[in-house]
This record gives sequence, C-alpha cells and structure tokens, in this order.
Amino acid sequence: MTLRSLSAAVAVACCVGASSAMATNGYMSHAYSPTAKGMAGAGEAALPQDSLSIVGNPAGLTRVGRRADAGLAWFSPLREYSGLSPDPLTGALAPIGAPPTGQGDVDSENTDFLIPGLGYVHPIDDVSAVGIALFANGGMNTDYRSRDTLFNLGTFGGNNPIANPPNYQPPDPRASLPNSQIPGTNRIGGGDAGVNLEQLGVSIGYARDVADNISLGASFLLGYQSIEIKGVGAFQGFTQTFTESMLQSGTTRAVSPDSLSDNGKDSAWGYGFQVGGLWDVTSQLTLGLSYRTKIYMEKFDKYSDLFAEGGDFDIPAVGTIGAAFRATPDLTFALDVQQIWYGDVDAVANDNDLATRCDLNAAFGMPSAPGATYDARYCLGGSKGAGFGWDDMTVVKLGVQYAVNDQLTLRAGYSYGDNPIDGSQVAFNTLAPAVIEEHWTIGGSYLLRDDFELSFWGMYAPENSVDGPGAFTGTQAPEIRMSQYELGVNFAWLFD
Repeated sequence: MTLRSLSAAVAVACCVGASSAMATNGYMSHAYSPTAKGMAGAGEAALPQDSLSIVGNPAGLTRVGRRADAGLAWFSPLREYSGLSPDPLTGALAPIGAPPTGQGDVDSENTDFLIPGLGYVHPIDDVSAVGIALFANGGMNTDYRSRDTLFNLGTFGGNNPIANPPNYQPPDPRASLPNSQIPGTNRIGGGDAGVNLEQLGVSIGYARDVADNISLGASFLLGYQSIEIKGVGAFQGFTQTFTESMLQSGTTRAVSPDSLSDNGKDSAWGYGFQVGGLWDVTSQLTLGLSYRTKIYMEKFDKYSDLFAEGGDFDIPAVGTIGAAFRATPDLTFALDVQQIWYGDVDAVANDNDLATRCDLNAAFGMPSAPGATYDARYCLGGSKGAGFGWDDMTVVKLGVQYAVNDQLTLRAGYSYGDNPIDGSQVAFNTLAPAVIEEHWTIGGSYLLRDDFELSFWGMYAPENSVDGPGAFTGTQAPEIRMSQYELGVNFAWLFD
C-alpha cells in the first residue's frame, strides 16, 4: 500500500465518518491508536505500537515498522436530562422542557454510531519514516424530540409562540395587541433540539531517530468539521443581530437572525501542526512528549449568530506527556497525562452570561434583574458571546499490557479527568452533555500470521451527571447525564 492509495482511502473514510459521533474527554476520543484504546489511552505518548500512534505522538513513526491499520468501532453514548415542571402556582414554564408527566427524563435519540480509523507507516530508511492517519472527534449527535417534553414545547421552548417568534414582554403600548409579535421578526426553528458536531483530521507525519535512544517527529494536520444545530430559535432575542436592531429602532421593530438555528449542516476546513519526541532513558523506561497546536478552522457561516466571534470554532490544542515502563519482557505499564485547552476556543469556553450581560431592558435603563447590563459583545454571535462554559481538561491515563505468548497480548486501562462543565452552565450543555470523567477499558492483539494482526478493545464510561441552577434555569437545578460504551476491532497488515 502506498501513501497515494492510503490518501484515497482516507478520503473515502471521511465520507463514511460523516455520520459518526464521538465524545469522551469533552469531545475528544479517549484514544486514537487501536492498541492504546485497550489501555484507556495510555501509551499514545511513549508506547507506539501501530500506525495511528502518529495522532498521539508523531515521533513513534520510526518504531512501528511498515504497516497499515484499518479499524472500525461501535460507539454508543447514552444522553439524557431531567427537565423542570411548571410552577404549581403561576403555571410558568421553564425553558428546558420536561416529559408530559411532569419532572422526569428526556432521552436523546441516536445511540449507535460507527467510527472508522485508518493509518499507514512507511520507513524511508533505518532511521526515518513517514506516515498518515485518519482520526475523528465529535459532539455526540444529540436529538431531543419535542414530543417528549412538557406540552410539546421542546427542550428550549422552540414551540412556544410567546418566545418564538419574540413578542413584546411586557406588552408595549405601541403594539396593536397585548403580547403581539415584534415587527420584522419571524419564527426560527422548532421544538426538536440537538447538536451534531463532527470533526475529522488527517495527520501526515515524519519522524527521525536523531540518536540511538531519541526520536523526534512532526506532522501536518488537515482538519474538517461540520455542525448542525436545531431547536435554539427561541434564543433569537439574545442575539447581537436582534438586540442591536431593537436599539436602532427604539424597540419598534427588530431583525431576526438568519444564522442562529435549523440551517442544516455547515462545514469548515482548517490546519494545524504537531511535534513530539521519544527518549529511551534505559532499556526499560521510555518517556514521550507531544504537543498539537490549535487546529485553525474556517468559520461556521450558517451559525454566525449563535457562536462567539461570528461562528469561529477552532479545535483546541492538546499536549501529552507519558512514560512506558517494561517491568519484564512480557509486562509493560504506561502512564499518560494529557491537557486539552478548551478554554482557548471562545465558542466552547465562554460562560453563558446572556441573562446578566445581554439584557436589552438594561439598555433602556430598566434592567430585568438587579445588576443586569447590556453589552452587545456578550450576546450570541458577539466577540464575547455565550458558549458552553467548558474549562480546560486534564486527563490521567493508566494502562497495562501483558504478552501471554508470541501471538496473544492482553491490555487493560483506566483514565480519569474532571468533566469540563460547571453546574452553572447546564442550560446550553443539555445539547452537549460531555460530563464523562472515567473510562475503563480492556483489549488485546492476536497475531493471526506473521503478516496479519487483529486488535480488539472495549470501553465503558460510567454515567456521570451535572446539575445546578444557572443561566435560564432560575433557582431550580436541571440535570444532564451521560454514559458510554464502545467495542472496536482493527486489522493490521505487517509488511516487515
């Protein structure tokens, strides 16, 4: 297999992967290498064993030989939220829906996905090699149906005629009828709500052994991502487009944002770089270090009224340090510590301050709540517009590998990282409840013949939840929850 033929295969896999979803550490996979997947991601920095190890550390290309990998995983994220019941005295409805029976669970549709993985490494000579690999991230493909919410209002009240389209609240004396629709506005989206974020990357790398015990590598990253958002039309009154038009007209009319919700799939391309190194301290201990820059993406034009900075949505930088210790020729332990800088991507990291800093009433000297202010930059689509409020994430990964014999190798692993979502940010994260903290994995490889290897793995991420009062949830505390399962298999052709 040549790099040209694998490039074609990667292009095909990009099309296949368009229906995939992945979300474990935030929206990053717990691992990309098939062997590391069986060790909860441990080993990607310092224990390269397959061609997809380039995604974890490009320096490992010189240590895996000439090989090609093709894998497929079944991934099942189970997502749900507990909604709010109407106030028993006033009948007021919270913007997050609840089932018809009152307070209870709303489950997301779409629970089964197939995730491809491809890679190829080609040694140039005894001390250098090139490689290419496909990897994927994503945002869980949530799909909450309005039929499962209170009075069919939808998760964010998209079927509520008072909220979508916006009406004068309180009634404006210039309006012909109480609560009438603001002129110039229109209905955006409906009650079904969800987000589908898909990210695919191609890593093209080069590595060289600069000494007997040191390898260095670098790779160029080509990124592609797509997104679709639905069911958030009721938030048009908090967009920069709407609020600025209301100010300009003196509240007599407004402009509905065209790029907020239910605009179908939008896509973007981008690029980044990665560097890494491996150091064999002794024959038993190897240390690894890798840093992947932010992948700089084009803006999502169809959702420029939703995401901060007019639709900017880069893929965050990732850094990993790791160690592999060979206790015996058959037994190896691996430890990775990974940092994901979600805080550097405003669309993901900005807190939801719409209620306190994008209050249109405050612009006219009548704040909706004490201390509320209006600054267009903090409205949806603004330079400081509301995001999902995610924090940076540190993940610790532990793994063990044992060679039973010359054919069979077994693996197990555990990883832990604080989920990036605070309880005050639950409202928007109903769309993307990436609250997973733990991963438990098992896996192995079996050499079917000298030139063909089969690897396999299983992953279980126990349910974790976050709740808390925050933006748009009043004093009550809705809860978001998720658990995950994954089973995968990888086929490897060994040419050396």
